[in-house]
Amino acid sequence: MAEPEIDSNPPIEAAPTQEQEDQTHTENGIHREPQHEEAPEAPVIITTEEETSPQQHPPPPPQTSEPPTPSATSTQMISPSTPDVNYQQFPSESRIPSTPRLRTDSQSTSATATTTRAPTRSSLVFVVTALETIAASKDARKRKALADSVQKALTAIKGDTERMSPETLFEPLQLATEASTVQVVTTALDCIGKLISYSYFSTPADSTSSDAPPLIERAIDTICDCFQSEATPVETQLQIVKSLLAAILNDKIVVHGAGLLKAVRLTYNIFLLSKSSANQQVAQGALTQMVGTVFERVKSRLAIKEARVNGSKLSLARSDSDDGIPARGSVTAVDGSIITTEDDGDVGVAETDSNAPNDLPVEKEGGPKITLQSFENRKSFDDAKIADNAPTLVTRVKGRPKPSRTSSGNELQASATLQNGESDEEEEDEIFMKDAYLVFRAMCRLSVKTVPLEHVQDVKSQSMRSKLLSLHIVHTILHNHISVFASPLATIRNSATDEPTSFVQAIKQYLCLSLSRNGASSLSHVFEVSCEIFWLMLKHLRMMLKKEIEVFMKEIYLAILEKRAAPSFQKQYILMVFRRLGTDPRALIEIYLNYDCDRTALDNMFERIVEHLSRISSTPVVISAIQQQAFNEQQTRSPSVSSDWHTRGTLPPSLATAAIHSPSENDQGYPAEYAMKQESLEALVEVLRSLVNWAQSSMVPADTAQGLESRNSVEDYRVSMGESLDTRETGATSPQMGAPETGSGNRTPLPDDDPGQFEREKQRKTAMTNAIRHFNFKPKRGIKTLLSEKIIPSDSPQDIAKFLISNPLLNKATLGEYLGEGEPENIAIMHAFVDEMDFHQSRFVDALRRFLQSFRLPGEAQKIDRFMMKFAERYCNGNPKAFANAETAYVLSYSVILLNTDQHSLNMKGKRMDHEDFIKNNRGINDGGDLPREYLIGIYDEINKNEIILNSERETAANLGIVQQQPGGIAATIGNALSGRDLRKEASAQASQEIANKTEHLYKSLLRSQRRKMTVSKFVPATSFKHVGPMFLVTWTPFLTALSGQAQDTHNLETIKLCMEGLKLAIRIACIFDLEDPRQAFVASLARFTNLYNLSEMKAKNVEALKVLIEVAQVEGNHLKESWRDILTCISQLDRFQLLSVGVGEDAVPDLQRRTQPKSRPGPGQRRSNLQVPSRRARSGGSISNFQSDIAEESRSADMVRGVDRVFTNTANLSGDAIVYFVRALTQVSWQEIQSSGNSNSPRTYSLQKLVEISGYNMTRVRFEWSNIWQVLGQHFIEVGCHTNTAVVEFALNSLRQLSMKFMEIPELPGFKFQKDFLKPFEHIMKNTTVVTVKDMVLRCLIQMIQARGQNIRSGWRTMFGVFTVAAQSKYEGIVYLAYENVTQVYNNRFGVVISQGAFADLIVCFTEFAKNMSFQKKSLQAIETLKFSVPKMLRTPECPLSARTDEKKKDPSQSDDLPKQPTQQTQEEQFWFPVLFAFHDVLMTGEDLEVRSRALNYLFDTLISYGADFPRGFWDTLWRQLLYPIFMVLKSKSEMSKVVNHEETSVWLSTTMIQALRHMITLFTHFFASLEYMLNRFLELLALCICQENDTLARIGSNCLQQLILQNVTKFQPAHWEQIVGAFVELFQRTEATALFSSIYTQASTPTNGMKSPRGPEGNTQNLSDLPLSHAPDDDEPNGDSAENALGINGLPSHRRSSTVASDSVSSIAASSTNIPPAPTDLEDYNPGSPSTLQTTPIPVSAARRKLFNQIITKCVLQLLMIETVNELFSNDAVYTSIPSPELLRLMALLKKSYHFAKRFNADRELRTRLFREGFMKQPPNLLKQESGSAAVYVAILFRMYHDSSTERAANRLQTEQALIPLCEDIVSSYNDLDDETQQRNVQTWRPVVVDVLEGYAGFPKEEFVKNLSVFAPLVVGLLGREMGMELQRAVQGLVGRIFEVGLGVEVGGLGVVGPGTPTAERRGSSVGAGGGGGGFGRRGSRQR
Repeated sequence: MAEPEIDSNPPIEAAPTQEQEDQTHTENGIHREPQHEEAPEAPVIITTEEETSPQQHPPPPPQTSEPPTPSATSTQMISPSTPDVNYQQFPSESRIPSTPRLRTDSQSTSATATTTRAPTRSSLVFVVTALETIAASKDARKRKALADSVQKALTAIKGDTERMSPETLFEPLQLATEASTVQVVTTALDCIGKLISYSYFSTPADSTSSDAPPLIERAIDTICDCFQSEATPVETQLQIVKSLLAAILNDKIVVHGAGLLKAVRLTYNIFLLSKSSANQQVAQGALTQMVGTVFERVKSRLAIKEARVNGSKLSLARSDSDDGIPARGSVTAVDGSIITTEDDGDVGVAETDSNAPNDLPVEKEGGPKITLQSFENRKSFDDAKIADNAPTLVTRVKGRPKPSRTSSGNELQASATLQNGESDEEEEDEIFMKDAYLVFRAMCRLSVKTVPLEHVQDVKSQSMRSKLLSLHIVHTILHNHISVFASPLATIRNSATDEPTSFVQAIKQYLCLSLSRNGASSLSHVFEVSCEIFWLMLKHLRMMLKKEIEVFMKEIYLAILEKRAAPSFQKQYILMVFRRLGTDPRALIEIYLNYDCDRTALDNMFERIVEHLSRISSTPVVISAIQQQAFNEQQTRSPSVSSDWHTRGTLPPSLATAAIHSPSENDQGYPAEYAMKQESLEALVEVLRSLVNWAQSSMVPADTAQGLESRNSVEDYRVSMGESLDTRETGATSPQMGAPETGSGNRTPLPDDDPGQFEREKQRKTAMTNAIRHFNFKPKRGIKTLLSEKIIPSDSPQDIAKFLISNPLLNKATLGEYLGEGEPENIAIMHAFVDEMDFHQSRFVDALRRFLQSFRLPGEAQKIDRFMMKFAERYCNGNPKAFANAETAYVLSYSVILLNTDQHSLNMKGKRMDHEDFIKNNRGINDGGDLPREYLIGIYDEINKNEIILNSERETAANLGIVQQQPGGIAATIGNALSGRDLRKEASAQASQEIANKTEHLYKSLLRSQRRKMTVSKFVPATSFKHVGPMFLVTWTPFLTALSGQAQDTHNLETIKLCMEGLKLAIRIACIFDLEDPRQAFVASLARFTNLYNLSEMKAKNVEALKVLIEVAQVEGNHLKESWRDILTCISQLDRFQLLSVGVGEDAVPDLQRRTQPKSRPGPGQRRSNLQVPSRRARSGGSISNFQSDIAEESRSADMVRGVDRVFTNTANLSGDAIVYFVRALTQVSWQEIQSSGNSNSPRTYSLQKLVEISGYNMTRVRFEWSNIWQVLGQHFIEVGCHTNTAVVEFALNSLRQLSMKFMEIPELPGFKFQKDFLKPFEHIMKNTTVVTVKDMVLRCLIQMIQARGQNIRSGWRTMFGVFTVAAQSKYEGIVYLAYENVTQVYNNRFGVVISQGAFADLIVCFTEFAKNMSFQKKSLQAIETLKFSVPKMLRTPECPLSARTDEKKKDPSQSDDLPKQPTQQTQEEQFWFPVLFAFHDVLMTGEDLEVRSRALNYLFDTLISYGADFPRGFWDTLWRQLLYPIFMVLKSKSEMSKVVNHEETSVWLSTTMIQALRHMITLFTHFFASLEYMLNRFLELLALCICQENDTLARIGSNCLQQLILQNVTKFQPAHWEQIVGAFVELFQRTEATALFSSIYTQASTPTNGMKSPRGPEGNTQNLSDLPLSHAPDDDEPNGDSAENALGINGLPSHRRSSTVASDSVSSIAASSTNIPPAPTDLEDYNPGSPSTLQTTPIPVSAARRKLFNQIITKCVLQLLMIETVNELFSNDAVYTSIPSPELLRLMALLKKSYHFAKRFNADRELRTRLFREGFMKQPPNLLKQESGSAAVYVAILFRMYHDSSTERAANRLQTEQALIPLCEDIVSSYNDLDDETQQRNVQTWRPVVVDVLEGYAGFPKEEFVKNLSVFAPLVVGLLGREMGMELQRAVQGLVGRIFEVGLGVEVGGLGVVGPGTPTAERRGSSVGAGGGGGGFGRRGSRQR
């Protein structure tokens, strides 16, 4: 058999030296003395390339002992010299020299003579024996040359050994290896091996043959030449392996290059070709040891290099410190590299110079994606100069520094510079690194060799054994020497650039190619070792191979898990790897950070891993009990030696033909799916456990959190985090990152691990995922989302097309539909999409295939047509010579699509297209010509064999296990059956090959992108614990699905415990990071699993869940928040279960899920209904008492009871926020219990009891926390206390009383109100309950508290009085009397305490309510009397600041007691006076009993008059605003009037209380005039409010009170006061002026009868009089009043008629029209519009709105007359007349004059009056006769009095008086003269007294003024003489004529009753106001009819 080809580039590790072996034996207790104390030093070897070993002195060779021969069957590492010692026992540290390493020969050094001691005879005994054996053999006798050479050597040995040349010994041995006798050959090989072991071949070749290779190389060649393929004798094969191993393991003469590779290659071939299993095992072990030695030597060199770097750094630091420069901090990393702290805070790896390489490869981003296929030809490192046939280099270790030599051989000074030394060291390091590189490359190349199809399933075939051995060696190298790959110091020079490149960067192209070819192998042996290699990459090299690991993960391992038809052994092994990954928290976090949070990553790796594990774990698998037992036995069985090779880290399993077996498919006794299910579950739990460990180990303890937050330095933060990270258990399982990240190529400083930044990146990536999901559902919506999220930079077709073509997550079918739409926007995007593709120099079918891979072609012909046209255009642009024009490409592409459908569609029926049909379809398409026939046939064959189908669809079919139809038809199927081919295995192998091809393609793409792009794909190491929260947030759903599903399905207790642990860990994470939804979901799932809602089906697994739930409650209490409700519901149900299990009836303990009342109370702040347990009832029968007895017993166990109790007792340790959540949840469960109990006499109160218990446990909490607790607790007690079930209420009140008693024991400081708050439930219950017994219970609870804890009550008094206040309103005698009795006791015994605690106002309010309770008048009267006497009691109480005793205590503090007082912001008056006064006001306004109301009114003003002298002005303002003025608000506001029940109540209140209050107000003002004079305007406004009322009584009382106000204070008024008073009269006259008379008739057309409001006319003011403010006159433009009802005096209410003549005569018709009182008989004197029959026609219908308007006008007219009467009565009083200043009096007279002219104007307008009459204004034509005559009479009387007044002030204003008087007098007399005595008799009678006053007044003028005005009055008198005059007028005329005679003629006329000058008219006769006249309608002074 031909020798298999072997790659010649493998790397190797160093073997231990003899001295090291001796040292190790000594350390292990096996001391071996050397045979000679002084061993001769090996001669100098001529080398062409030199390397050094740490060993300085070679050990002496043994004298006679021969190295033992390894056992032929041994599979352990083989060492020819010390076979019993495993090289693994010698760690690399033992090779580090204790002294600095000395310089050795360089590669270019020439040989010189050295003084070395020749070997002694005794040391060559084994050589003599071997030579003698050879000499005695037949071959020596046959071959003279051999015999001579042997004899020469023996002679030399026996002679002078010091001059003996090694060539002398080597020559016979070399000849002997050519012998035909096996024994001779083996003896020679054995001797050569021993000589090599003792370095006898280290001397150079003869100087004469300087070109000859080194002796050691010739020795290796000699050994290798002995192997003649598999025909070589077994003994010879074994000896060859031993000798080669001796050559490679020799540390004194180290073989490099071709010699090393030759030895490795031959050993590899012996393993493959030898037919002896023993030799195969020995060769496998030797090969493994050789490779291990190569890498061990590299590790030693790296240790030396590290020490050298450290030394240079230390020396630099010393020099810096000597210069005064502080040294930078440095720390040694785990792997030995140096981390230095730079000035800028970054962490860097120490470098020897500025050109030193980074420790990580530079990964590139962007460009084509990395694929598995890209691994095939990837060249990340140029190794052109590192060839397999490199010369064999030999280096050795010298015992002293090597001097440099000259050509003469004289030694020079060994004073080489340090720089040259370092350069030599770097060269030697490079040699060792090249060895490792060559060996590793060789093994990788061997592993990717293609296995013939027939050998794929034959594991014993040479090609499969070769692949397995190479893969195992690669795995062993990675497992044992990972530091070589991870160390930043391990570099090798790039052949192209000669720049140092990290070792892992150099070898990854081969490693990745090997893994891509074998990672998806269908052979279990290959797949397992490939998985192990991938695991080592993932575990240790993920920082350097970020993108490569991503490709393998997605394209191989996750893809296998997705494939339904993938072999189960593949899935099982992948799951085992994921389980290992789950134990490494750092790896998990970094996978999440670098893939899930990286938008350039292929997928969310962490999320996908968890989803796959969850999916597999949730897959239902039916398993029997026997299968379950078999699985359990398999799990408990200890792993065999051959199966745990990947964990022991020693030799791989034996690959000898006798030891290796094909994978058996025998049944394991249980389904493989079940094993995968369990493996997945364990992996998920491991992931959760790792996340919890990472979070907990990284979190800063609570007591140091504040200290960490106060750190200002990033360095401090880094140090603290580094310390916490170093303490993690996972440090040894993650990549060596130093502190914390040494060894990473692109090391990211600690601040780069910013959780906030990663959270934003993750959100951005999630947003993109959601947008793509939107696109896949609705493309246009998705595009909008992508644009809004700025994922697509703009809405240009080019930008959209770039995104669509570059994103692989888009649904191809949806994309095809979107691009195929016929809208212009879609067409533009489709064109840009196709333009992004490059078809340059592409075959037509390849281009079309690539085109159709980018989207799924839609089925609509028009869409296909548009796609094909654009494709043809784009293809012809890239390939202009391919076709005649684009039309050809268009038709051909369409034809190819039809062909593809015809050949491969399953829906096609009938004959399919053949070659000729296809050619026929395409004739003449090339611009009229035909395409070549061969060309079309080629297209047909390609499409026929390889369908154009989306790769994604093919992958989906493969994942689902859908077998693609194979071409060949029936014949192929029959052939396969006859040949016995296993199509299933072949399909599996083919699927594996497809995965490998895809992986390689991705890897090629990655390589291309890395070469083109310069941006660095940075790997971020994990440092922060905050990443765990977001990680869990995106994966909690799969965790929940897996854990809850498994727990529900299985009955295996171990699985249940595992699921429970997982749920517990998940809850822990959710609690740590406050993830609300996951926490609630997991807790609810755990609560549901307890099955407490279905007791009959509870099993042991449900009890386990209950235990875990209780444990969660104990451990996670501070973070459970709303989840407490689920837990406490379960605890409540557990209590129910315990009661049922001991025999309590089911009806006595109802289920929480049973709702007896439809309504349920949402708890305070409750956001959701929680994840409720299922409402389904699992009961088949009526009773649920058929639960399992053992389960019931377990539920009552002491551990369970203690656990539940601990949940409640631990509440004392909960945080302030957590206890609030706990209490809220407990109240919700308590309410649920109560609701489920309905009206049962024994309701469930378990949780209510627990509320009382936990209140006791938490009694020591601070008040701040208790306030928050009580907000929840108090509300619950309120609702429970108002429940319809009295038993529940009784228990709640009793519990509340107990709590209150406990709270009362805690003293309360002033200013706090906690007592007030926790007693509030009593008040609410009292208010809301309708049950008398409950009210009685509440009262008795408070009475008991007052009796027991009265001395401790502070702010609680206020709430207690609130309760008594509610009781005072009760209709039940027992409640009212009980409450009054106890309030009275408090009033009598604790009055001072009440005052000091600020509850005085509440006490007064309580008595007020008693006073207002009309059901019990006796108590009401007692209460009002108590209120009266509370004032003097208050003033006597020392606690009151107003008392005299308080003033004494202020002077003498020793007299004060220690009772603290509640602070207040109120003044003393507001605190003490106002409550009492307001109590009287409240009773006055709202009391229903007249007696009580009357007393309250009297006591209110008595108190004010008695104590008001000391009230400050501000308090008087308050009293006016809040107490006094509001009494009369009923007059101003119609809304207040509408509140009365009926008009009778209003009338009574107005006629009694209101009038009495008004009089009291005048008395109060008069009494405190000095204090209240500033309120004069307010009092005047109040009186005006009363006067303007439409109620006749109120208006008159108001007028009377106005007069009393003025009369009682007339002497106190100042001019300013008179100005205010006259101003009030101005307002009143303006308000009562009926201006609407002139506009009312004009509103008919605009006032429809439906009551719509009319537009306002110029004088359309009909606003209600009482609504006008006093501060301004009525405005003509103001809107009409909108009162809903008419004014009181007109609306049917009783109208108390005045006795005034003005009112009785002038408004008789008004009263008649508006009341039931019949009008006085009248007739129209001055106007008769027609016959009487005309006036008595049917009344004109008037709308309600107009009647309201007319009534308001009439009311104003009446009130105007009342004001004229008031002025007349006031100024009839001499005091008033004397006190008022003349200007103000004249101002007042102007009002009368205005009133006179207004009435005169109206009376003169006959047309207006007629229209009013016809409109129904009155039953007869209206007139204002009495207003006109009355105002004139008062005006004339007062002005004449002023004119005749001789006082100084009046005399000074006489001119103004005269000017106001004379014109009006002239007008009066002149108008009188115009009256007709026959038709206007009533007018004549009305005006006659006024004319008499005028004449008499003028007659009394002084002479001068009389003469001056004589010309005015004389004509008037002459006119009067022509009329019929009565007696009074006649006497007046006589008097005036007599005065004229006296003045004008000087004739004394006596006896005529002439009035003397200056006599006031009022003294001569009574006022003429209202005199004479009957009721003539409204009264009119008409004129003669002309």
